[in-house]
Amino acid sequence: MELIYPSRCYCCQIGLTRRGQVICADCLSKVHYLQSPLCSCCGREFPDSSGGDHLCGFCLRQLPVYDRARSVVRYEDPVSHLLHRLKYAADTSTLPVLTQVIEPFVHDLAQEFQSANDRIVPVPLFPARVKKRGLNQSLLLARIFFPKAGDALLVDSMIRTRDTPPQTTLDGDARRKNLRAAFAVRNPDAIQGRRIFLVDDVLTTGTTVTECGRALLSAGAVEVYVLTVARVTG
Repeated sequence: MELIYPSRCYCCQIGLTRRGQVICADCLSKVHYLQSPLCSCCGREFPDSSGGDHLCGFCLRQLPVYDRARSVVRYEDPVSHLLHRLKYAADTSTLPVLTQVIEPFVHDLAQEFQSANDRIVPVPLFPARVKKRGLNQSLLLARIFFPKAGDALLVDSMIRTRDTPPQTTLDGDARRKNLRAAFAVRNPDAIQGRRIFLVDDVLTTGTTVTECGRALLSAGAVEVYVLTVARVTG
């Protein structure tokens, strides 16, 4: 089968020679991994700075409601294309590629995620949106971040209370108004007293994870750690 239908890079379609490879070395080299120095709270990259992680100016002025946020890569091609295909075209063939991109991050995350008290919550979609798209990309990505999560992955603990317009169509202030009180926890017992790993695809302005964080903290979470595949920079 490999001779008749040789594996090809998902992004550029060049032939692949290594078994299990889904993206070629050239395309993988275009992925910009976020590395220290980063903001020790929101995970913002300091590209022109040296030294260790420290608080950025935004977090010094006002700390986010969540305790910490980390993203794996910049929101640039080829990752932005992969996430867009997954989110808006229900193209699950992107998942092996995203898994390969995220894989270097998963080992370090496994060291962080050790307590039996930790739980994982994907950012929810409104039911009508899930039906239209055919999937919730945050849930699928949470399974990549935490492949051995088991019952620690809380699929239905947090819900979206209304079908809000897509954030991509709005500016910063409109984004905040759009999602105000748009999330709720329906079984607080699963959240109370726990550290929550909140998973989403992209961190842009942080409005979505902020509103989710508020709902989780109101339900009794002791800490909210945000994880996204990509982060919009600039």
